[in-house]
Amino acid sequence: MYHLSNNLSLDISKDGLKGYIVISKDDDSELGEFNIDGIVKEVKEIIKYGLKEEVLLNLLKNKIVNEKVLIAEGKEPIHGKDGKIKYYFDFEKPLLPKIKPDGTVDYKELDSINVVKSGDIIAEIIPPEEGEDGIKVNGESISHKKGKIPRFSRGKNTSVSEDGKFLKASSNGIVEFRNGKISVSEILTLNNIDNSTGNINFNGNVIIKEDILNGFALKTTGSVEIKGAVEGGFIQCDGDVLVRQGIQGYNRLVIDIGGNLSTKFIENSIIRVRGNITSEAIMHSDVSSKSNILVIGRKGLIVGGICRAKYEIRAKVVGSSMATNTVLEVGVDPEIKHKFEKLEQNIKTCKDNLEKIERSLKLLDMLKSSNRLDQKKLELYNSLIKARISLNSEIITLERELNLIESQKDSLLKGQIKVSDTVYPGVKIIIGNSQMIVRDEMKRCTFYEENGRIKIGPY
Repeated sequence: MYHLSNNLSLDISKDGLKGYIVISKDDDSELGEFNIDGIVKEVKEIIKYGLKEEVLLNLLKNKIVNEKVLIAEGKEPIHGKDGKIKYYFDFEKPLLPKIKPDGTVDYKELDSINVVKSGDIIAEIIPPEEGEDGIKVNGESISHKKGKIPRFSRGKNTSVSEDGKFLKASSNGIVEFRNGKISVSEILTLNNIDNSTGNINFNGNVIIKEDILNGFALKTTGSVEIKGAVEGGFIQCDGDVLVRQGIQGYNRLVIDIGGNLSTKFIENSIIRVRGNITSEAIMHSDVSSKSNILVIGRKGLIVGGICRAKYEIRAKVVGSSMATNTVLEVGVDPEIKHKFEKLEQNIKTCKDNLEKIERSLKLLDMLKSSNRLDQKKLELYNSLIKARISLNSEIITLERELNLIESQKDSLLKGQIKVSDTVYPGVKIIIGNSQMIVRDEMKRCTFYEENGRIKIGPY
């Protein structure tokens, strides 16, 4: 604080960006006349930037007392903005095909795979924006913070340009973002997977020009594009799967993948997907997604079987006029559900076997009590005793695991089922722990859970 006279003081804020004048006056004291020109000159020797001279003159002329008046403002620094990385590819494509105005689905327009050639630019560093220094009211400079320059986190088959601005592909392949790094994975291209190739196990991405035929398997760490159909084959991969025609599973597990699935239709198939499932029709299949099931296009049909999704199921038509048994379930983690059902089945099998053992032991106990057990039956008796102990122990272990899974099931999410056209009678709706069976045909509705009951709202 600067004392300009007995009644006049100049105060500068701690950050140096504001200057204040206070004219002090006691109730009993009187103010003399100010040497205004002299005070202004003295203030200017201290305040070198941002002086509001008119405010200062008004204060002095009108003798505004006991009020802290702002007479100077400095300039705050403008900090530089961090640079960023511009990606030339969309790493979050949901595998959604293009729906035409007439309702048909165009899978040719599904630009789902980020294919590159050697030398293609994958990403670019956008430099940080320059900032500007600030100025304190006493004229001192305030340094601004400079923006940070980002760095590429690059994986295999990529290189950085000489100027450090661009990340490029150093081989042909598919651009992927995994484990925090941008990589280019190699592509395996085949006409079919059939007798000519046998089963395929590949570390990378795969493109099949035609079909995967019945009885043959494809396992890969990357993504898969099939330009034809899957006819009873099996696909296991970490990435996305695009089947441009459709999937006929012959009631077997045909898809078990970590990404999204997009296909024209799914029929008589068991499907396990950790991302979204997009299709025009799902018929008589056991389909589960750890995200959403989206049945789109003109048909938009789900009929027969069971569809499970963690968040949402959308379709145009569900069920049929023949009251085909169709189950839609949301608000459940399909993996937990399948594990729970498998444990229930294992416990039932163990208990059935235990019951058979108990019946056999009861008969052998009767023979033993009358001393009619020969050596062969005695050995059988002892082996059944051991088997009973083992089964009891296994049942306890399985039931403990079942209880743990059941507690996880109790914390289910609240999902929704949306139907844009018709829901037919015979459709079973399950949301979390609540369920209902559709008795009458319904149009354009949304099913959701509220207070432990399934409610029906407009689409």
